[in-house]
Amino acid sequence: METEFVKKCEEFAKKNFLLSNLRPAQKEVLSLIHNKKFVLATLPTGAGKTLLYSLPALFFEEQPVLVISPLISLMRDQERRMESAQICSAIFTSEQTEEERKLAWKKVKAGEAKIIFASPERFVLPSFLNSVVKLNLSMVVVDEAHCVVSWGHQFRPEYAEIGKILTKINPPRILALTATASRNSRQDIIKKVFPSVTEVFEYTSNPIGQNIIVESKRVFSTDEQWDSLESIIDDSSSKKTLVYFQSRKLCEEATRKFKKLKMNAITYHAGLGKQERKYAEQYIQETDKKVVICATTAFGMGVDIAGIQLVVVFGFPSNIEEFFQMLGRAGRSGEISHGVLLWTGADPIRRSYQFKASFPEPSIFLEQCSQFLKYMPSQFGESLFVTKSELLLKVKTKKVENKEKTLESIFAGMRICQVLEDTRIGENYFSLKLNQSKTFADILTILPEGVTKRKKVLDGVTTLVESNWMLIKGAQIVLSYKMLQDACEYSEETCEQVFLYYQEQKMLTFVKISQDDARNGVILKNGYVHLQKEIPRYISARSHFHASLRELEHLSTATSCRLADSFEFFASRKIQGASKGLWRCMQCDICIRKRTE
Repeated sequence: METEFVKKCEEFAKKNFLLSNLRPAQKEVLSLIHNKKFVLATLPTGAGKTLLYSLPALFFEEQPVLVISPLISLMRDQERRMESAQICSAIFTSEQTEEERKLAWKKVKAGEAKIIFASPERFVLPSFLNSVVKLNLSMVVVDEAHCVVSWGHQFRPEYAEIGKILTKINPPRILALTATASRNSRQDIIKKVFPSVTEVFEYTSNPIGQNIIVESKRVFSTDEQWDSLESIIDDSSSKKTLVYFQSRKLCEEATRKFKKLKMNAITYHAGLGKQERKYAEQYIQETDKKVVICATTAFGMGVDIAGIQLVVVFGFPSNIEEFFQMLGRAGRSGEISHGVLLWTGADPIRRSYQFKASFPEPSIFLEQCSQFLKYMPSQFGESLFVTKSELLLKVKTKKVENKEKTLESIFAGMRICQVLEDTRIGENYFSLKLNQSKTFADILTILPEGVTKRKKVLDGVTTLVESNWMLIKGAQIVLSYKMLQDACEYSEETCEQVFLYYQEQKMLTFVKISQDDARNGVILKNGYVHLQKEIPRYISARSHFHASLRELEHLSTATSCRLADSFEFFASRKIQGASKGLWRCMQCDICIRKRTE
């Protein structure tokens, strides 16, 4: 039964977002948010997730909704969309000017902003949190919630802090949103986002919209793969075709090949400059010509382009989640679209080899990490800055050219076990090492009375470290200047002066790490003993990614319904008849062919 709350939301959506009505999934999630408070919603790309927080923001006791989103360009788009729907919003990002930030806070403090968008980098800053706590938020939304369980080099370190901070803020409602998350991933999201004592309600739909028809096409050579790609594009009526490649090099090669064939093509990957990517997006949006977009997964990061009715995935992606995220770029307006996996027999073999290299057996992984033992701190709460070149010297591989890849895969596992933190681009860091006979708590006890620069700076450090760190003699720590400046409200120079004072007193050693140096290193933290305790996290992640890769292989080689196993992998419950081949999705090439036969 539709609640009064859902009816109010739908009336506003019809009037201000010009919708004929809300979708059943949107109504169900809105009802859960209103009644159950803590919700994880998994809906495919294009399912209208924005409305799940923009509509409640209007009716929750006139208190604002905070949305944590990793994509600044997407937040800007949402702000414009909210404005056209007459919903006032405010944005806070790490790229803002001071003037922009002041204007945003002015809207919030005046009670005008119903929605507050914040990047993870801004959300974790002490000053932002102190201000947010005073607002009596009605709900916190974690958008792109799968980022909290990411493990690769693009992992956002701030996402690891979100759950801890939300427990402190204790908002009355939390909504986590993602497009693709398997059962295991959803359990991880729940553990890392929601307070441990709360009951979390899940809404889970299929990972791909019903308007997207999925096909798998195997070929027997690379030449045949290129010929088949050309044929698929020629036969399609889609004015915009998106082809995903597994490397930047292949993207650029494809663009050249298409241009030689007199086909209109453009490249899009993370290696392009900011202006080049912006030009590419603008061209794809505005062109009236038939165009082929040759892209890597970077195209999915905040790029929202209508009119794509064909997505071809050239070769195997990393896993089934990545595959469905790619296909989700098609049919954004609900039009019938096609997604094709175009692969050779070498693709699953290559991916299986890459998986074993990226996720070795736990005993081998621990052995690899033990190579770095001399660079790791000894106790939980401590951290050390180490250059990648130092660690690279310790990596043992059969082939010298594989050293960097091996190091990156070790880093990925260490992130999962919470013993590695990536430095943030454009930030300076500092390292403190206390005298062997001193704890940080000892230094705090001999501070002069009253509010002094020294007290404020050291209090700032206190807010950024684990409480047990303050009781370790000779403890070491690496912290971002930006985080400390925000915590103590003093300049970098003033913070340095305080540390140099204590260095002169022989209480600690202080080292500044410039942003250029920081870019070429990582922060190792918590120590090898902690890594051994956290190895179950690594085992769980390894098991999940292996299962996800197997699901992609099942989809590619299926002889009955191609999507039955995949949908069951993402579902919160078993699909009746799926295991016996009796279920029909009616949106894969096999089911459609059987229906016509």
